[in-house]
Amino acid sequence: MTGAAREPVPLSAGAPEPPARTYDVALLDLDGVVYVGPAAVPGVPEALDRAAAQGMRLGFVTNNAARTPEQVAAHLTELGVAAEPDDVITSSQAAASVVADLVGPGGRVLAVGGPGVAA
Repeated sequence: MTGAAREPVPLSAGAPEPPARTYDVALLDLDGVVYVGPAAVPGVPEALDRAAAQGMRLGFVTNNAARTPEQVAAHLTELGVAAEPDDVITSSQAAASVVADLVGPGGRVLAVGGPGVAA
């Protein structure tokens, strides 16, 4: 570490600026962060509305491979979180990118799993 040492700030103090002023995009894990099961984590929809209103783009990331981005976005919208399918990144999409790179265009793949995997 170079330069003068900074005085440690307790984590409970928060950030000196709202994250939307520092970052262009927030990638948000879903289960346990934005929602728990069928319910939104208290205060999260309002906080995300404020961040979006300040210009921050929101990306919703999930390791739940069973649901499609459309299903995830619909659930978020029901909870009061503005979301479109293009705002959602699923583990199935990540895996599909890797497989596409491995097998190339026209490669045949057997997708075994729920609708999110097949999509």
